[in-house]
Amino acid sequence: MISFRPFLILVFQFTLFVSSAACASVGFAEVEVTDPLDRPIQALIWYPTNDEPRLQPLADYEQSVAPNGHVAGEGLPLVVVSHGTGGSAYGHHDTAFALAEAGFVVVALTHPGDNYADMRHYASRSQLTERPRQVSLIIDYMLRAWPHRGAINPVRVGIFGFSIGGFTALVGMGGKPVLSGLIEQCAAAPQRWVCREFGGVDNLARSFGAAPLDVVHDARLKAAFVAAPAIPALFLADGLSDVHKPVALWAAALDDIVPVEPDFAIVRDGLPVRPVSHVEPGAGHYAFLAPCTRSQRAELHEICTDPPGFDRAAFHARLNAAAVAFFRANL
Repeated sequence: MISFRPFLILVFQFTLFVSSAACASVGFAEVEVTDPLDRPIQALIWYPTNDEPRLQPLADYEQSVAPNGHVAGEGLPLVVVSHGTGGSAYGHHDTAFALAEAGFVVVALTHPGDNYADMRHYASRSQLTERPRQVSLIIDYMLRAWPHRGAINPVRVGIFGFSIGGFTALVGMGGKPVLSGLIEQCAAAPQRWVCREFGGVDNLARSFGAAPLDVVHDARLKAAFVAAPAIPALFLADGLSDVHKPVALWAAALDDIVPVEPDFAIVRDGLPVRPVSHVEPGAGHYAFLAPCTRSQRAELHEICTDPPGFDRAAFHARLNAAAVAFFRANL
């Protein structure tokens, strides 16, 4: 008996692709979102448009976009981008652009209290609790207040998170962090990067206290692409047991901040739904950031320098294609 189901699935996927991805260029906007509990949140938005693009600066980069162009399409999926510690909304601009070219609305926020210009929350309880709350506020804005909100399908929302942004994504998806796992890990291996940054076991216990971390989950998030998620020991032993939605988990083989062993395994094995996982050979932690400009390479040596022989631009071509494919399949 011949089954028409695979054919119908292909037709359905093609229809989704045509309705959401057929655009001439990428639109771009910058907004400021009010946070009643903290400083305003800067956010950058990329989206499909049919308006004419032009080359314009984006921090130290350049991009070809239609500033404040009209949104092309309807029922579009939304992806939130959460950067790493000390980063900004600009850090994954190439991934955001690739997703917008593919028909997604993408919003990248600069997390107040944990960005290159404002590190008030670094290595504190607030860093862990404020980030997921800020992501939820940004989703509220995009679905309720953004002038083009009518073009977004509110049940097709995902998140891309790098490093502590990966932790943020996992919490948003239902992860429940507890300090006991991190304290236990740091007691056993105090030389680890995260343990030194947080001041060791004694400082962890003193600064964070014994109370549970009050974090915000957001049921609107349907899928997460997580790159080198920081501090996964916070999810020991079963902190990820409620994350039953699709997750793509990527790691860098030479990462000394979020090492493959044991950190990658903690997340991979802790998720009840086996993630789509990949370990990139030859890559260090910062390989997930957009390729650096010449001026950045001169000034930001640590985050712009890759292991010998590693081609960050070529890696990002694969990374961005994987992110597009993952969100197309799961949003």
